[in-house]
This record gives sequence, structure tokens and C-alpha cells, in this order.
Amino acid sequence: MTHAADIVFNPASPPPPLHTSEPGSFARNTIAVRKPAIVEQVLADFPDFPPAIVAGLEQLRSELADDQPVQPLRTRAADGPAWAEAWEPHRGQSWLNIPWFFAEVFFYRRLLETTGYFGSDDPAVARWQGIDPFLPRKQAELAEPAPWQVLRLALAHSADNTADSFRALLHHAVWGNRVDLSYNQVAQDAGRQIAIEREQANLLVDDTEAVLAHLAPTGGRVDFIADNSGTELLLDLALADFLLRFGWSSQITLHVKFHPTYVSDATPTDVDWTIGLIQQRAEADLAALGQRLASYRQSGRLPLHDDIFWNGPQFFWELPPHLRRQLAQARLVVVKGDANYRRLLGDHRWPAAALAQNVINYFPAPLVSLRTMKSDPVIGLQPGQAEALDGVDPAWRVNGKRGLIQAVLAGQ
Repeated sequence: MTHAADIVFNPASPPPPLHTSEPGSFARNTIAVRKPAIVEQVLADFPDFPPAIVAGLEQLRSELADDQPVQPLRTRAADGPAWAEAWEPHRGQSWLNIPWFFAEVFFYRRLLETTGYFGSDDPAVARWQGIDPFLPRKQAELAEPAPWQVLRLALAHSADNTADSFRALLHHAVWGNRVDLSYNQVAQDAGRQIAIEREQANLLVDDTEAVLAHLAPTGGRVDFIADNSGTELLLDLALADFLLRFGWSSQITLHVKFHPTYVSDATPTDVDWTIGLIQQRAEADLAALGQRLASYRQSGRLPLHDDIFWNGPQFFWELPPHLRRQLAQARLVVVKGDANYRRLLGDHRWPAAALAQNVINYFPAPLVSLRTMKSDPVIGLQPGQAEALDGVDPAWRVNGKRGLIQAVLAGQ
């Protein structure tokens, strides 16, 4: 029998992914229940959509709710051929009979196409080209006081150049990932307040000290593979500011989505809009942070790199050569969020005690994953830890309560 610690990942023969066909699974519920609800949210947020968009969204909702065959894209957008190739193996299959990760990202790509994001020959639809269908949700989140209260709490930990400040900001960046607009229950339960001292017991893996030793002020480049806008992005920017302000990094490269995907996924527009909002705050500490961030953007110390790969169905061992070269330049890559963690593991239910350095052995640079758990895959736990959690909280993998600071660094 192969022990979990002996399992080594081979990109040439990846394990089978989680599947929407598994009865009672979180994956199945996501497609059958949560995604139709997101369609309903978009319809409610845009009451002036023309009849053609409304009909298309209602058809998409029916496909999901009634487990109909997955229809292909009908697009002339640049990514159309790649999506057609990815869809082809699932021709004739229903939404509840395909790999979960593909089902999710393809759902969002279909939704964008249906809302006219990529243009249309129908003038009534074409006027919605480039409009983020999730923008009202993003705007509503940052119109509330709670995200700004959380940001000020993080900034209170970052006034000086100390290891303790770095630790606090790293932990804030983990728990900011709880606020996910595509998963309403987790966002509601998050409460928008982060008391990092009380959260320590909820960190199933905590490699903070290894990350600190690896990164300790060197001036090298750090890359973030971003996840959510809103509260999470505020806390990511606070961490980036600390690293740049005190010389822990000479440059922070933010890798963001080429276009909207999951409801709160960060795009270049979201990042610059958010920095503008920070600058406009009345609180002196927030306004000063916004000014520093704007200065970093102008000087090239905080560049944004958007790439269509981040919107697609591929896993991270399938990184295209240009992205592998970019990431290989980083002293550390900060991989944010649950969906990116799934892409590291191939969205497979690995043995929970499998070693991270064996499973994520293909990545081109040292990395740390900062993730609040909202899906099944997890590795790097102690033997018996997952089984113990099953006994006290059967939903521990998906309810957003637990988190990981999980590093794979040179020399581990």
C-alpha cells in the first residue's frame, strides 16, 4: 500500500478530477443550486437587460437546473477556439456529468457571452459589451463600512518594519479570502471581521515562519496570483504595500484575470478602481495607503499582468511558457484563494496527508498558498487530522471556516 507521504505528482498522468456526477457532493450542489442562483442575481442586478439577454440567461439557468447537455460557446472572441477544444471532450454530456472545475469556469464564460460582454451582432446586446455583470455586487461590497474597518485593522499591524507586522498581514490576507461573492453563505458567515489571534486554531497548515525566513528583507520580486476583489484585494494590497514600503520586495507583480470570471474575481479595472477608492477615503491612514499604492503603480513597482490563462480551464502544471518564465523570476509567488489552490492540485481529492512538496513539484518558483477552504481538495495535513475534522465538523472542507498558509519553498 502506498503511503500518502510517498505520493509524487506526475503531470504526464494527473489524477482524475472531482466530478459533478458524485451524488450529494459539494461539486454537484454548486452546479445544480449555486450557479442558477448566480444567474438569478445577475438578472436582478440588471433589470434593463434586453429580451435577448434575459432569454439567454434563463436558458442557461434551465440548462443547469434541469441537467441538460452543456451547450458550446457561439463566439468570435479570440479565446473561442481554445474553449471549443476544451468543450469537445464533453460534447453531449450534461452539466451534472462533467469535471467540476471545467463546469464552473465554462459556466462563467457562457454567462459573459450571454450578457454581451464580448460583443454581438444584435445592437441591443452589443451595447453591453465590456460591462462586468458582477460589478454591482463588487460596488455594493465596498460601499459597506466593514471592508474598510478590516483594512484599518490590518494597517494597525503594519506601521513598522517588523517580522510581527509581516506575520499579521500574511494572516489577514488568508482570512480576507473568506469574502467570496460567488459563495453567499461563506461571505455572510465571514462577518467581515478578522480577529487573527482567534483564527490561529483554524489554520490547518501554518508555514508562516518558513515564508518569513525565505523572504526576510531581500528586495527581490514577489508575484501575487490574485483571487477576489473587494475585501480580499484590500488586504492583498496592504500586504503588498508593506513589502514594497519596507524593502522586502523591489517589485510586486499582480497577476489578475483578463476578464471577469467568478463573481468577485479581480481584473485590472477592479485593482485600479479599488486603489482610487482607497485614495478617496477620509481616514488619513487609508488615504496615505492609497497614495502609496498609486505611486507604486506609476513607478512600475506594482505592475498588473492580466492573462487569458487565468480565465481558462487548465491547471497550473499546464502554464504556458511565457507565464512559466514570468513566474520563475519571482523570489516568491503568493497563490491566493480556493480556486487557485484547486488549480495547483488538479481539483482532485488527494489524500489529505500527501506532502505539498511532492504534489506541487512542478511549479516554476517558490510559492505560498493563502487559502480559506471552500472546496474539497487539501494536502499537507498531519496523518489523522482530516479524519478528526470529519468527526467534529463534516463540512470543514467547504464552509470557509478553516484556512491554509502552505508553502513549497526551495530546500524543503
